[in-house]
Parts: sequence; structure tokens; C-alpha cells
Amino acid sequence: MNSPLQGNGNDMGARLEFTKNLNHVTNKIHATSNIDEIMLDVSKDICSLFNADRLTIYMVGEDKASLISKVKTGLNSFKDLKLPIAEQSIAGYAAFHKKLLNLKDVYDEQELAAVSPTLRFLQDVDKRTGYRTKQMLVAPITEDNGELVGVMQVINNKAGAPFPNLVEDGVRELTQTLAVALRQRQQQQVNVVKTKYDYLVSDAVMSAAELELATRTARRKGVEIEEVLLDEFQVKPEALGKALSSFFGVPYEAHRADRIKPSELLRNLRREYVESSHWVPIDDIQEGVVILTTDPERIQASRVVNNIFPKNRLIYKVCTLREFKATLDLFYGGGNSASSTGEATGGYEDTSSMDDLLTSLASDEESIDTGQDDASAAADNELVKLVNKIIVDAYKMGASDIHVEPLPGKGKTGIRLRKDGSLLQYIEIPATYRNALVTRLKIMCDLDISEKRKPQDGKIKFKKYGPLDIELRVATIPSQGGVEDVVMRILASGDPIPLDNMGFSERNLELVKKTVTKPYGLFFVCGPTGSGKTTTLHSILKHINTPDTKIWTAEDPVEITQKGLRQVQINKKAGLDFATIMRAFLRADPDVIMVGEMRDKETVSTGIEASLTGHLVFAT
Repeated sequence: MNSPLQGNGNDMGARLEFTKNLNHVTNKIHATSNIDEIMLDVSKDICSLFNADRLTIYMVGEDKASLISKVKTGLNSFKDLKLPIAEQSIAGYAAFHKKLLNLKDVYDEQELAAVSPTLRFLQDVDKRTGYRTKQMLVAPITEDNGELVGVMQVINNKAGAPFPNLVEDGVRELTQTLAVALRQRQQQQVNVVKTKYDYLVSDAVMSAAELELATRTARRKGVEIEEVLLDEFQVKPEALGKALSSFFGVPYEAHRADRIKPSELLRNLRREYVESSHWVPIDDIQEGVVILTTDPERIQASRVVNNIFPKNRLIYKVCTLREFKATLDLFYGGGNSASSTGEATGGYEDTSSMDDLLTSLASDEESIDTGQDDASAAADNELVKLVNKIIVDAYKMGASDIHVEPLPGKGKTGIRLRKDGSLLQYIEIPATYRNALVTRLKIMCDLDISEKRKPQDGKIKFKKYGPLDIELRVATIPSQGGVEDVVMRILASGDPIPLDNMGFSERNLELVKKTVTKPYGLFFVCGPTGSGKTTTLHSILKHINTPDTKIWTAEDPVEITQKGLRQVQINKKAGLDFATIMRAFLRADPDVIMVGEMRDKETVSTGIEASLTGHLVFAT
């Protein structure tokens, strides 16, 4: 949205354009569903409207004596800043006197003194971030009866001049809109539903105290809260289903013991797969294929079902976990698939030998239907066992990486493992299962199985599929011949090693401890892949991790977790890369910053600047 304020503020065309943009912003404010959305979604439009650099919105605190501000600390994250409603600060003065202030330069003490002898500009944020605040337009947000709701603060006119009268009028009008919106959002958030079970309280099925007790009981027993609600609090499945339906916005489907098995829909779907994915097709009606799931939101977002049923319209219905398992028992027979069929799910460990699995695959190779799609073949029982076996064996052998290397045409797919820095030949898989193997790995980490032309990356939480509590970082890369390579890095969860146990010589240990306790500077750990760079850094962070130190880390992925560290996972799809997080960290009052990788100019530049401005920066 282009601002008309860059020209003459008295120009009639500019005024009309300004009014049009003001109406646009007003409509967006009314469309928001909560207070945070106003800051996240509308702040840029407000800044553009007033040709300003920054915006801050304060709300009156519950004590009626302070202002609470949502201060941006990251890409889409905020923290609360509290100011007293008093004459000492600019926002506090505007709130105390319910008066608009238009300041040319907040650092001009004479200008501030002309307003009030006690008025001061709080310079802490500028000093900490290096930002220079100059012009400031501050207006109280009041209701029609004069009651104060908050304060709106517009910072730095991009034209470099004081904010014109037209902007003052616009701010006054916008504060009236904000007064209505903020009051409505406050009332809406009083009884906000936080979890899918809160609707049980809203529907008067149980009290909030009973729900809290059920949550604690489930946590203590290590079971699903749903089991406790049904067994110990006698909540009826219909009531629970109604709560789930209200939360997810899809119809509830109760369990029917006489439901007919949809054999055609289930033809290529194994129980192990649908049970771990928490969805199953139950009917094919005129309106489309009915999908029963315990989490419609996640299943719809993953689009896996769309890939398996690409030509069908999908109708999602929700049910309880117990009803979902009962439906699977009805369709597939028996109880838990791990115990009845020997598939590797949950805590079950498949005991089949690799030779047996490969022999089974080879015997099936000739009889495979050439029209069978990749998703169907990926759910094949023997292939599922094989993938789990590869991962378990690699972990037991102490491998750091698993390389899946398919050959085009009728060439076999080679599996190599990296151990102690060297690649070792492991097994070869028949060419017929090449695409199905890659598709199975994509399904396990919720990647798009239809996208074969672009690299993708994801993560497998193997505990859902096998006996090990490990994660694998997965990268797929299209290679020559229309095939895809897959490389998996095994991330074994664990605690950081104490610095004294890292194997440093006595002299080097003393030097490291002396260096990392300095208040600022840049500390690099260098070495080849798998050499222990991240392990070393986390041992150092464990050494300096004390209650009086704020430590931020940016990692891809977060391999080792520590209490007291604020750890951020890189998410490039969401625009969250190392450079973006580094800039966010500098606004988050850090003492120590750890960056997993410094490979681009911007990240390195930001790291050097941070180390020169009183921060201790660690990187690889």
C-alpha cells in the first residue's frame, strides 16, 4: 500500500487516497480475531498508511495503572513491555493526560521540557538495538465514555520531517477504531478455547477444575487424556465427539460395529500405515471419499490423502482415538497391528533378518502390478519392515548418515552408511522398489510424494514407526535418470557432555574455559561433517549456562536440548533462516548467541557486529 503522504499533505488527491487507505486499514482491523493479529497482520499497513517506520500499540493493564506493549522479538513473535501510566515516559504521558503528542525529535530535551518538565524518552531500546528514534506521534486510545483502552505510538516519519496534520487526523480516527476492536478482542479472549477438550467445559459437560484434574491424571499415568475422560470421568463418547467437532470444524463420526469394510479403498493401505498416520477411508459416497481421522487439521495440511486419492473429493470426519482403533480392528481384524502382524510400530522391534526381507522383496518383484502407484507400494508390509530395519541397523552400527542411491533403468538401489567419516556399502534393493522406497521415506517425514523435481527436506520421528527414540533429518535430491537420492542424518537425542569429559588436554581445557567466560567476542568451532562441532558447542554452553545468562541458539536441526537455553529451529519454508534469526536475537536482549552455521555474508556480518557490541557469539 503506497502512502500518499510523500507529497503535499494539503493536496486533495492525496487526501482522497489517504482516506481510502485509512478505510482499508480499518476494515483489516475489524477482520482480526485477536489482539496479536492486529500487531502481526495490520502493523505494516498502518506504518505504510502514515509513511512511518515503526508502530507500537499499548494496552491498559489489569491494574489500570500501567501500559502493556507487544514488542516484536522475532519474525512473528512478541514479548510484553510494561510502562507506568505517568508523566515520566512519552506513552505514559499521553495515557495520563489522554492527549495527543506530535514530537519532532524525542532526543530534544527542550522540546520534551516544553510539554512537561518530567517528560523523558526511554533510550534503552535504541541503545540495545542501535535503532535511532526521532519523530514520534503518540495518541491515547479511548472509548466514547472517555475510558482509556491503550496508546498508539507511530515512530519515525520516512520523509524525515514531523508528522503532518493529515496524519494527526488519521491517527485520531484510527484510535477510535482500535478502541472498539481492542475492547471486543479482550472480551472474546476471556473464555478463549485453548485445546480441543476445552469445549467440554464450554458445553457444561464438566468443570474447568475437573478438566485440569483429568489432564494431571493423564500426565501422571502416561496415558492419553481421552482415556482418562472416558474411563474415570465417565464422559460419553458422543460428548467428546461433539467437542472434537467444534474444535476442528468437521462433523463427528461415531463408531458403528456394523460398518461395511470399504475393500476397494483399503486395497493398498496397510494397517501399520493408517494407524501411524491417524486416518483411514471409511466410505465412498456421491459427495466424495469419507476420511475418518483423529486430527483433521494436521491431515488436511499434509495433503498426503490428496496424493493417494487425487481424483476424489475428500470429506473429513473426526472421531476419538478409541473409536479410531475400534474402526481399524473392524476393518483389519484383531487388536494392535504390531502384536498381531509383526510390523514394527511403537515399541515393537522387528526381528526379521535383512536376508529374509530382501528375499521376500525379490520373490514379490515378478508379481508386482506395474500399474500400482508409489504410495500403495510404499505401504507394502515387507517394504515398511525393510525401511525400519535399515534405520535400526544403521543406529546400532553407530552410523551418522544413511545414503539411499538409486540407479536409473533396471539398476538396483544402493544403501551406504557413513561411519567414522567413511562410507560403507550396506545392501542393494531391487529396482522395482526404487520409487516405493523413496515414497515410504517421504511419507514418514510428511513430504510431498508427488514432487520429484525439486529437493525437499524434512524430519522423521522414528518413535512413531519403530523401537528407537531417535530423529532423522531427511534430504531428497533429484539426480540423473529421473530418480531421487535420499540422505538421512541420524540425530540421537541426548544430554550435552560435560566440558571436563570432552577429552581436551589440561592446557587446552584451561584455555577454553578462560576464553568462553569472556563477556563478548566471536568463538568458532571448525571441522568436517560429523567431527563433533555441535557436541563441542553444547558442552561449552552447558559450562556457561547459568541463571543470570540469557542464551539464544539457532540450529538446523536442534539436536541437543538444554534447560535454560532458548533454542530456535531453522525453518526456511517459513522464511526463518540463520540471518533472519540472528537479527531477531539482537532485539531479544541476549548475553550469548550460538549459531549452527555461518555460511552467508549477512549471517557472518551480523555475528561480527554482535560480538563487537557486547555479545558472546559461538558458531561453526
